[in-house]
Amino acid sequence: MAPALVAMGVSLLGTGLSAFGQYRSGQAQEAAYKYNAAATEEKGKYEESQARERLKHLLGTQRALYGKAGVDITSGSPLLMMLETTREGEVEALNIRRGYQTEAGIQRYYGKQAREAGMIGAGSTFLTGLGQAGTEYARYKKG
Repeated sequence: MAPALVAMGVSLLGTGLSAFGQYRSGQAQEAAYKYNAAATEEKGKYEESQARERLKHLLGTQRALYGKAGVDITSGSPLLMMLETTREGEVEALNIRRGYQTEAGIQRYYGKQAREAGMIGAGSTFLTGLGQAGTEYARYKKG
């Protein structure tokens, strides 16, 4: 077998390995982004629960201070104040959840983009390598 044919075979093998490496790299990056998304969601759940715990403590403090002052908290301004505190605390908790869910969604999107980039890169590398091997083979046949 002519050395030129061996070189073309080695070149094709290298092209295949390079393309496979790009494909696997895209998959690995997607897996990492998915992991990050799951971790972000878990952190969001924790932060949301912490916000609700802070709300409970704040409401407890309000009740205690109103009680210490001898104020009836079952009606009027004290009740309205506590309801508003509850509403604001719940809005904060939901905003925390939404923020972390959005970040997790972005991570998943980046993962899909990385996977697609790996596939496109692998295809491009493979086709370029085939084209180069074809050109080399044509030169070999001529000369």
